[in-house]
Amino acid sequence: MQHLNNYKKKWFNYLDYSPHEGQNKLHFPTKKSARFFVMICGRRFGKTTASAMEATFYASQPNQRIWLVGLSYDKADLMFREVWDKMVKGHQNDIIKASEKERYIKFKWDTVVEAKSADNPDSLVGEGLDLLIIDEAAKVRPRIWDMYLSPTLSDRKGKAIFISTPEGFNWLYDLYLLGKSDELWESHQAPSWDNSFAFPNSKDDRFLVERKRNMSKELFDQEYGAQFTSFEGRVYPFDRNIDVGYYPYNPHLPTFCSIDFGYRMPSVGWYQTYRVNGEWHINMIDEIIHQTNIKTDELVSMIKSKPYNVMRYYGDPAGLQAQGQSGVGDIEIFRKKGINVRTITDKASRSITAGVNHVRSFIENANGERYLHLNNNCIGMAEDLESYRYPEAQDNKPLKQEPLKDGYHDHGCDQLRYFFINHFPIKNREIKVRKR
Repeated sequence: MQHLNNYKKKWFNYLDYSPHEGQNKLHFPTKKSARFFVMICGRRFGKTTASAMEATFYASQPNQRIWLVGLSYDKADLMFREVWDKMVKGHQNDIIKASEKERYIKFKWDTVVEAKSADNPDSLVGEGLDLLIIDEAAKVRPRIWDMYLSPTLSDRKGKAIFISTPEGFNWLYDLYLLGKSDELWESHQAPSWDNSFAFPNSKDDRFLVERKRNMSKELFDQEYGAQFTSFEGRVYPFDRNIDVGYYPYNPHLPTFCSIDFGYRMPSVGWYQTYRVNGEWHINMIDEIIHQTNIKTDELVSMIKSKPYNVMRYYGDPAGLQAQGQSGVGDIEIFRKKGINVRTITDKASRSITAGVNHVRSFIENANGERYLHLNNNCIGMAEDLESYRYPEAQDNKPLKQEPLKDGYHDHGCDQLRYFFINHFPIKNREIKVRKR
């Protein structure tokens, strides 16, 4: 094993590749018998480069069969192109066949490298492999591994590398645990700051400090700390003892209104924003929550009766859709009544999971800072924030990633989310969709 490691170091030196501390965990495993490696990494770790360099090492040896598997062909291409740049460009005498379009390289020493897509199971059938690398493995459906990829390793006793940012306690977590107990498996966790090239100041790097300010603790720990985190139970880290107080309407502050439409139980919240030491704070000053069977015209009248000078109204994107016999959506009805409701419709904003993570970063970010404050009269919103929950895990069933729609506590939380995704657009902050 030491001889092989020495050869690998020389190979990396030949390619002018200097792996950082975290990447070395992948390149130089500690278990002699291990064939399966789970590498849990933070973002900006350099996992694509590490995967590609490991592939080049195998590709330098005779009679190897290597697959680079991504969530899509585009993702797999990221690894494949690095292998291509290192081993095809300027080395035509070593190549029997090479096609970027077909994502295929065959060397004169009878070694083949191919890029594959996990979204195309029909392509995942082939002869035995010596090396299989699965990028962003946490996002890959477990049946792809069980039914298609795992069998490719049996004939040649091939090696598999699962490299990924964690996605909660899903199937990859189960594989990660095998590395703690099974001699055939080896597991490592490597936070983003293991990449000393990208983060020379480790955890104190300015980029990471900024991310902590803009992300919830759970999401930061997952995305950058490479930790398995659970978002089960309560959705929001709301604390009535801290987050509720005397925050009345201030006529000198800008006021905004957010609306979750719906006849059975609509929800409306009024918000004011201001800066303290350069950071945005949000006061929720009033609400219409838990009132039932309100027609759209009635809801408009209730909103207009409030004595607030509202600068902007935000609403549910579903309000754009035509409803019932009227043939028009709630937003159009509101417009005709003199209330122009804005709504954002980009992909990230439409994602409930991304929106929830966004809101969490304002309620309590990874530094423990809290920016959402509820006035004492917002008792419905306080109840909803305390009661809004994820579904409980059930044996042998996939865990749903979105909070429960219980028909009562979800409406207030929906209008809260509409306010934040519209007033503080997700695209302007580094908020990523993360699963539980």
